[in-house]
Amino acid sequence: MARTKGFEPERALDRAMELFWSRGYEATSLRELLEEMGIGQGSFYGTFGDKHALFLATLDRYREAAEAGAVATLEDGSPKEAIRAVFGGMVDVLAGQEEPRRGCFLANSAVEIAPHDAEVGERISRYLQSLEDAFERTVRRGQATGEIDTRRDPRTLARSLVNNSLGLRVLARTGTDRRTLEDAADAALWPLG
Repeated sequence: MARTKGFEPERALDRAMELFWSRGYEATSLRELLEEMGIGQGSFYGTFGDKHALFLATLDRYREAAEAGAVATLEDGSPKEAIRAVFGGMVDVLAGQEEPRRGCFLANSAVEIAPHDAEVGERISRYLQSLEDAFERTVRRGQATGEIDTRRDPRTLARSLVNNSLGLRVLARTGTDRRTLEDAADAALWPLG
């Protein structure tokens, strides 16, 4: 008879993500992961493989939640207001973090690990492409209704929105005050017309 796990893998994965998010990949030791996840080495290796595989799984988990939230917001109601809501939600989350702010897990990982880890870089690139595609669909919808300037290329506007969202996440990590984050988010929308 197969043994059942003595822990909840999803919960352990969430705890690992929180630790990676707070400390970064390189600064997080296996011992700290095991302690935070509340599991032993055998369970760790049997369920998650190794530290790198676990890290990739945490990136995927974060991406799925972030992507689902942004896409759902972008597909609802007025295109311009939907884009504004995505940026407003970002400011709320980022400004609401305790000091020191953690910023965005994907943005942090892009800076720390992606330059020397192709798998991490590929995962983050896929997320950014998906976000760009969602912004582009929303921009096109807004151009069709006359809410968004039709003289602008929708793909270029979408790329600008992704770039500004990443900049906002990095800015928040530095401890920038909420008002400045709101100003930056508002400025990101100017090219929409």
